[in-house]
Amino acid sequence: MIQLDTLILPDGLDWPDEFDTGVIGQSVRRRLDGGLVVYPRTLAAGRSITLVAPADHPLIRAQALALEAFAAVVGASYPLTLRGAVFQVMFRHHDPPALDLSPLVDYADPIDSDFVVGTVKFFTV
Repeated sequence: MIQLDTLILPDGLDWPDEFDTGVIGQSVRRRLDGGLVVYPRTLAAGRSITLVAPADHPLIRAQALALEAFAAVVGASYPLTLRGAVFQVMFRHHDPPALDLSPLVDYADPIDSDFVVGTVKFFTV
């Protein structure tokens, strides 16, 4: 089950960057004698979570509108249940667009059950 706060999303959403972000960060500096000083640390937050709604597992327009409403709340964070884990997330507005959604078929008079495809970007806090 995939759920953002109270909003249930389709189970078929892809998570392409699931393994892109490690849990260890480090900075490296060179000493005057040419040696290295390494500063490793555990990263507590900032992991990217990108969810993709492909054509074979689309959102519906009502879900897209709910995501848009969540994204419009300045500074808000939400629990995201994904693959059996719960993450506290915010929308990645610093990496626009945080929501990149479009109708699968562009109807002149859309209804809430029309299909929507695209990308939703979060990061953990």
